[in-house]
Amino acid sequence: MSRIEAIRGEHQIVPGDASTTGSPVEGTNSRALDQWRGLALISVLVSHGFYFTNRVHGFGRVGVNLFFFISGILVYRSLAKKPELTSAARSFSFWKSRLRRLYPAMLGYAIAMTPVAYLMQTRERSLPLPDFKDYVASLPLALACVMNYARGMPMALGHLWSISCEMQFYLVAPLVFMAGGGNARRKNLIWIGLLGLLSLLGIAQPLVGDSVKYHFEFAVWPMMLGFFCEYQKPLFGTLPQQPIKWIVRFALALFVISSVAMLATGRFKNIVIALGAVMFVPCFGSYVTGRNLKGRPGNFLAWIGARTYSIYLWQQPLTICRYLPNFLHPVGAVAAIGLGAVWFNLLERPFLSPKRQKSSSGA
Repeated sequence: MSRIEAIRGEHQIVPGDASTTGSPVEGTNSRALDQWRGLALISVLVSHGFYFTNRVHGFGRVGVNLFFFISGILVYRSLAKKPELTSAARSFSFWKSRLRRLYPAMLGYAIAMTPVAYLMQTRERSLPLPDFKDYVASLPLALACVMNYARGMPMALGHLWSISCEMQFYLVAPLVFMAGGGNARRKNLIWIGLLGLLSLLGIAQPLVGDSVKYHFEFAVWPMMLGFFCEYQKPLFGTLPQQPIKWIVRFALALFVISSVAMLATGRFKNIVIALGAVMFVPCFGSYVTGRNLKGRPGNFLAWIGARTYSIYLWQQPLTICRYLPNFLHPVGAVAAIGLGAVWFNLLERPFLSPKRQKSSSGA
């Protein structure tokens, strides 16, 4: 395991902002996305909680891809829902809402972790980690949302690379939206071309090396895929629902079986990673058809999905930062859910729209 890989964490997530509208259909669709975000978060918590076993490496990449994909869906949805605004007004409204939505919780985390990083810097660890001075030196990069281009950062900030990647996508997304213009042919030409280019970069990344693994241009392709799929949602909505239902079930069953086999044997990593890309299909199928899991499991996934961002922020110190002994990392992953829920109430909920506040309270 390379030093960069250990510092950043092999499997990170970025939670998008799943805003809702007032219609029952959109509300159902948003609940489906919340459940998929909850599932993605669980894959990362398992990956980080049991990382020390060397049996789950690659499992969290499913969460990475799903979160970025869902972020792309929500970005297009946000940009397209106010056609009466000018391009400039829409862009500034989008940038303001995303900054207001995500930045307070991240800033609060960076401040709260400062004394922890100071107290834990002298603790003996099996990894050569930077000291407190490096933590302080990396803070400007974290707060400027460019951690995905940094090297040698402390683990307590390393997982912010994915938030940086998402913030960078938020920065360029309104420009991509404007570049599509007003006709379908231009949109398809520009957006398919951009998606193809980013996908090729993502495929080529292993050939370039791990040093660029977290760079925006190599990691952002699932967001652009979600962006384009949301644009084509009316087309997907015309497809027969019964085949989509069986595709969703088959993909989920295949993923669960292979994941259990990997956890039990330590093998099948490449299969699980490959299936992570396939999981876009059931995720989008559930979203388009408004299908979501019922009962307590569905309620739990939706609840945890609505709080994913704060839980994500705090799972790193409680797991692969190794502030806790290895055998306590699974406990730390569970504890991150409770701590993240508290953080959500303090620094996320106050900045949500009234509709999203209401939906998240009973998600």
